[in-house]
Amino acid sequence: MKTKNVLKLILLVAVLCITGSWYYFEVYSKQMSPIENGDNSGIIQEETLVSGETISSGIREMGELNTAEYYFSRTENVENTKQLDLTSLGIDFKADIPLTTNSFTYSYDGEIKAGIDFSQVTVEVDNNAKTITVKLPETKITSSEIDPDSYKLYSVTNNILNPISPDDFALSLSDLIHAEEERAIEKGLLDKASKNAEDLIRNFIKSYAEGYKITITQ
Repeated sequence: MKTKNVLKLILLVAVLCITGSWYYFEVYSKQMSPIENGDNSGIIQEETLVSGETISSGIREMGELNTAEYYFSRTENVENTKQLDLTSLGIDFKADIPLTTNSFTYSYDGEIKAGIDFSQVTVEVDNNAKTITVKLPETKITSSEIDPDSYKLYSVTNNILNPISPDDFALSLSDLIHAEEERAIEKGLLDKASKNAEDLIRNFIKSYAEGYKITITQ
């Protein structure tokens, strides 16, 4: 009698095991998520959207940045000759007076910097079209300096008929700087500063938005 009960118990356990296995493979496993089954083909991958504010904030932190520099070393010669001027008498006549020319030579070194104010940069992002449009402020000269220690005065040629006075040496520093700024602009300082600023911003944005078309205007 006891042996029959044991056999019945073993048979019952076997039936339960078979039934449980069938339920797992036929029912439960089909209800599992694709990830739990190791299949992610049915999952919609969520795309990370690019934030225009995040990019703008990072650019603004750069502040006002110099993106190009222009170094100069200038030597100038100044000549002064007395003139016979009769225009004050109503006579249209001007002429240099011979043997009254004096002259002197001076030199100086300096540096001019240019850049943009990155806090004024605006950024527009279109995640659907995958485009980023950046508007830069005007590129400008940020500093102009002449090294006072570099200023030298030499080759002074004086003339007793037209002696050099201290006023002849009092060259306007602002006039010198203004002249150098014009030379720097003519040689492309602002264009170089704009190009360097564009490259800097483009590389910065690429670190946030791979695969986006970046357009930069000014």
